[in-house]
Amino acid sequence: PPLVLSQELSEARRRLQEAEEALAAKQELIDHLKGEAERHRAALDTLPVLQAQAEIYRADFEAERAAREQLHAQREELQEALERLRLRLEGEGG
Repeated sequence: PPLVLSQELSEARRRLQEAEEALAAKQELIDHLKGEAERHRAALDTLPVLQAQAEIYRADFEAERAAREQLHAQREELQEALERLRLRLEGEGG
């Protein structure tokens, strides 16, 4: 029986070692998942800021486009007025 007890003790130690290794692996996984969760949380915190920035850029782009369209319309009006003036001057001079 001392041999049997020695084998049982050896088996118990082996199982304890395996359990400790499994526990350490699970703890590493938990730590990794906590880190991932924290990174995702940080990304979610920045999302509203990025959305606000995108909205500002969109509004700025639309304002610039409206200003370009207005300038283009004014330019065309001035060209038409210049053409009318040119025709009037030619009519008076001719």
